[in-house]
Amino acid sequence: MSHPTNENLNSPFSDQLKRGFAGLRFSDFVEEEFLAHYAQMSVQRSRLLPILAMAVTLISIGVMVARHGANPVTLSFDILVMLPVLGATLWASMNPATHRTYQFLIAVSATLIGMWANSIVLRASLEGMPYYFAILIAWVFVVWLILGLPFRHASITALTISGLYMVGSFSWDFRFNEVAFSTTLLIFVNWVGGFSCYQLEHAERRSFLDSKILSQLAERDGLTGLYNRRSYDQYAQRIWRQSRREHAQLTLLLIDIDYFKAFNDHYGHQAGDDALKEVAKVIALSAQRPLDFAARYGGEEFALILYGPAHEYGRELPEQLRESVRSLKIPHADSVTDQYLTVSIGVGIILPGSARSLAGAIQMADEALYQAKEEGRNRVIIKESDSHIQTGRFRAGKVAAV
Repeated sequence: MSHPTNENLNSPFSDQLKRGFAGLRFSDFVEEEFLAHYAQMSVQRSRLLPILAMAVTLISIGVMVARHGANPVTLSFDILVMLPVLGATLWASMNPATHRTYQFLIAVSATLIGMWANSIVLRASLEGMPYYFAILIAWVFVVWLILGLPFRHASITALTISGLYMVGSFSWDFRFNEVAFSTTLLIFVNWVGGFSCYQLEHAERRSFLDSKILSQLAERDGLTGLYNRRSYDQYAQRIWRQSRREHAQLTLLLIDIDYFKAFNDHYGHQAGDDALKEVAKVIALSAQRPLDFAARYGGEEFALILYGPAHEYGRELPEQLRESVRSLKIPHADSVTDQYLTVSIGVGIILPGSARSLAGAIQMADEALYQAKEEGRNRVIIKESDSHIQTGRFRAGKVAAV
């Protein structure tokens, strides 16, 4: 089976796929997303466990009370331990945000049910009914393969249940042949169940990474690995609404490679593609904060969104970016600006408000870029919210620009 790859895709999911995960463990960010996904996959069927167990426990309590012969320890355990744990497990299964708590509680619930099954099986064996042992075998399989527990949770749960049975059978002086048979069978069942659980989770982890990478590839530009124009438009809409809610400042950068058509004509399209990749790497490094966003805007043009107060960061970074591109020292013999490949950068610094639109904010950066190119290129022009703009100047003039 082939798996999605893109050498330009800078993604924690693709990095994780390259590193592998033989230990069934991802890096923290990816692991958290996977565990939430894994819990949601199995929650519908595993939710039946606390529901059925609560019903059986309530019936058991009712029968014990009705017979007036309840064992105080058993009754207390059912009321004070079983019911609260099962109730908490059912509650956690309803809330996707509590997936870690849910997986822990489902493992605890499975262990408690395993203890209850052990009690039944051991007592039945003492009374000459060893075939009740099948209940324990079935429950161990359920723990490994039905509840959707991660391999580590399933291992601890299944081995705890199996260990408790073996301790009980040794403590109650079962016949050696019976102990040897049940121990051998439990070892075999746990080996088969554990191997199957490991393989299933490993396959699911790989499928999870593949789907995430495919999703990201659909959002990325195939050449540079940056986000594409469609992703930029969608993100810009979301971050604009968020910035209005939080009264946070946005800094929009439009970056255009100077005389790129002339570069392509002189050096060829392969060299042009290589240059685009190098410039894209510099721009990607400029998106350092969690909500910063870098994209290929179209052709030789790139866009960068910086979220939050600009201060010196938003003012100095564009100039640093311009200098970093020139420092690549990509020769450009047909440039009238510099001997090396350079960029012009238009910056719009905006505090979104009810009187402003996203289109107007992008137009501000657009106008700043036009001015940078008009004034000789290889420079940065910054405009702020109170700057005067002439709508459409750069877009209208770009066709004539070389």
